[in-house]
Amino acid sequence: MTWNKKIKKKGESKMLNPLKICEMIAKGIYRLSSARAKLRTRNEPIKISGKIKLTGRDKTGKILFVKEQPNLITNAGFDLICDVMAKDAQPSDITHIAIGDGAAGDATATTLTSETDRQSGTYAHTPGTKTFTFTATFTTVVAATEYGCLNAASDGTLLNTAGFSAITVDSLEIEVTFTLS
Repeated sequence: MTWNKKIKKKGESKMLNPLKICEMIAKGIYRLSSARAKLRTRNEPIKISGKIKLTGRDKTGKILFVKEQPNLITNAGFDLICDVMAKDAQPSDITHIAIGDGAAGDATATTLTSETDRQSGTYAHTPGTKTFTFTATFTTVVAATEYGCLNAASDGTLLNTAGFSAITVDSLEIEVTFTLS
């Protein structure tokens, strides 16, 4: 199936690109039935979702708990994603994961409520898949209740955030998974 539509005009065949067809439809020159439109176009919205996996360990490395939950991509995070997709001057990469002991913010959050630690994160992506992860490990965690991914060692843009029950452990691994669909 092709996006181009052959239009015959005075004995000649001419290929039109999709933008030209849209322009002709808007002007009422070319009509497209709804059945044909469904066959000719593909609706491929981009959706991104995220979740976190919290793994708590004691001094010996014994796993105390594993918790998974969804997280929230912030408005600033969506702006960052848009800028990565289209701007010539690219924003900084997401490089750090932070934890804090405040209440997690909502979509308008630009920082953690009360950040207590920030660690470099490790990025991973397998080509051909629609997921990528960031992972960081924190030591001597006391009453952590929020987290977020950022694009700087200090300050930076808050991509996402989530809150959870207070965690106090010797070691906390945070793995953030983003899925595109």
